[in-house]
Amino acid sequence: MNLIGCANTPSGAFETKTTIYYLDGKFHEDIPEDYIFKTWGYRIEDAIGKEHTYRNKVRVPHGRKETMWCTIHRQSEVIKAHYNPKGDGYYYWVNRHKKSL
Repeated sequence: MNLIGCANTPSGAFETKTTIYYLDGKFHEDIPEDYIFKTWGYRIEDAIGKEHTYRNKVRVPHGRKETMWCTIHRQSEVIKAHYNPKGDGYYYWVNRHKKSL
């Protein structure tokens, strides 16, 4: 007797790591960087690893703050830059602006 399941895994369960993106008529394993830039804007990663995107390039000098609109989180965020002498530039601390909902 031969049992045939609806999935091709040994346990018969569906695989959960099968996210594939269909963009511009093609399938992609990850979202292409040019599509992220075109849709959301410039991308930075804050000091704790969370991603943020902004329509304008982030140009905050060391120790200064700037408020910008995040296109991913759809709220105003305060960006504070610190120079990282061991790394390759700046690392950023991003907080929600106090007047954002």
